[in-house]
Amino acid sequence: MKKIISFILSSLVALYLSMSVAFAAANEVRVAFFLEWPTPNQEDKVKGLYEKALGVPVKWTNFSNGGAMTDAMLAGDIDISYSQGLVPFINAVKSKAPLKLVDIAMEYGMGGTTCVTSNASGITKANASELEGKKVAVPLGTMAEYVFDESMKVVGADKSKMDVIQMDPEEGAAALVSGDVVMACLFGGNSIKAAVAVGSRLLTVQEARDAGILGIDITSVTDKFMKENPGMLRTFIEVTHEANARYAAGKSDLNVIAKDSEMALADMKDTIGGFKFLNARETKKSMESGNLAGFLKGMNTPDGAVDTSFLPL
Repeated sequence: MKKIISFILSSLVALYLSMSVAFAAANEVRVAFFLEWPTPNQEDKVKGLYEKALGVPVKWTNFSNGGAMTDAMLAGDIDISYSQGLVPFINAVKSKAPLKLVDIAMEYGMGGTTCVTSNASGITKANASELEGKKVAVPLGTMAEYVFDESMKVVGADKSKMDVIQMDPEEGAAALVSGDVVMACLFGGNSIKAAVAVGSRLLTVQEARDAGILGIDITSVTDKFMKENPGMLRTFIEVTHEANARYAAGKSDLNVIAKDSEMALADMKDTIGGFKFLNARETKKSMESGNLAGFLKGMNTPDGAVDTSFLPL
């Protein structure tokens, strides 16, 4: 009997220790996100469901682009970047940044990231070569730069002959409105709305899809947080996928998501409607042999940048 009791006690201690390791030392989780980018998990963010699942406070910080998210992670200010553009992540790991890609936030086409030419310029897909010699706004090092590069290939315009100016989406939209640039490549619902009010998309969503232009946003994490708090990371991803499943079932509170995105409900619905939120199995397939894997290979991403072990399969 003593041996049985001893075995039970030792098992309980081992279980406790394993749980302690899984939910290690972090007394809060610091998450980066993008404001004009409505996602199902914003309902969980607002309602405190992440805190409830993780058992610690979650500090959400808004960033204007994925490069800024990377900088904050490397500075030790952010643990997890949710919906970081894939291009900024790839640029970071190519520079040996200690980060891992652990989930796909969403896939999207030109509805989420696009290039808009001003109506005043008279430039369209048909005469896109007229962009050469003119000023265009592009948030460099982001998915929008990738869309810019691929779009110019489709329309036959030489980007090397353009005056490409680094501008974040909000700045680019304002410059397009003021006439300082003839085209702005941007992302974010409010920025795109401001741009198309005075212009038109160079490529339609369908044209971009037919050309194979696909955007992917990811969830990335610092190696340090991943190693020290694997249980917390797994729980964060589980809650995120539960939110995606709720959205797929038509049970999300869209008013909450719109308010947290600081977007009008109709605009939020239009933006989120262009996103595809993958389930865990679809995500794993994309990461190992699908769209994400192909994107990573095409951009010569170093091996070991992806970890699928935290997906709720």
